[in-house]
This record gives sequence, structure tokens and C-alpha cells, in this order.
Amino acid sequence: MLRALLYGLAILHLGPGIAFAVLAFGCDPSQQWLGVVCQKDTLKTFLGLTLVLWVVLGVGAAVLLRWRRRGAERAAAAKAIMSGDRTT
Repeated sequence: MLRALLYGLAILHLGPGIAFAVLAFGCDPSQQWLGVVCQKDTLKTFLGLTLVLWVVLGVGAAVLLRWRRRGAERAAAAKAIMSGDRTT
């Protein structure tokens, strides 16, 4: 439960942080990497980037957790098979 809370808090804080960094460094007047995005309303762009990053980070966390669980299940199954082979 605590781990899920920490993952949620990390995602909620990283989304706006990354969006801010993208806007701050991508919309630099001397070198605009984002081009057309920088010409739009800054607040709307920031909110849109934040929402997209929340979704990406949430999906990424879910995939990572599922991948770790499968790895743990496979390791447990392999351990059971190995211990079964040793006793016979």
C-alpha cells in the first residue's frame, strides 16, 4: 500500500516537473526545439503536456510492475521445478 502511494506521488510530481523542463528548455527564444508548440498559450501547453506525461508515466509504471511480477512468478516456478528435480 505504501509503495503504491509513493508511486502515485512520484507520478503526480514528475508529470508537471518534466512538462516544465520541456517548456523551459524547449521554448528557449534563442533555439526553439518545440517550434509551433511554443507559439500557443503557455498554460494550455503546460497542462496538456502534464496530462500526457501523467498518462505515460502511469502506463509505464503499470507495465513495469506487471513485468516485475511476471519475473517473480517465473523465478518462483523455476525454483519449484529445480527443487522438485533435486528430490527425485
